[in-house]
Amino acid sequence: MFFDFSEMKDYVDKNGIKQKAISKKSGISEVSLSLILQGKRKCEAGEYASLCNVLGVDPYTFMKPREPN
Repeated sequence: MFFDFSEMKDYVDKNGIKQKAISKKSGISEVSLSLILQGKRKCEAGEYASLCNVLGVDPYTFMKPREPN
């Protein structure tokens, strides 16, 4: 399984949630959050859990199965 950052970004955008509000509630800096949502920074497990908690979604919401080799 892997974290699909584009799914989270789409969710945030579609629901009109401000990154600044997510940052404040999750404790993740705005810069780090922006990089995570762009797929330019790894999202650590604790950060991911915090983001899902702030967004009020199940942690499996943004997880996708890996493609077989």
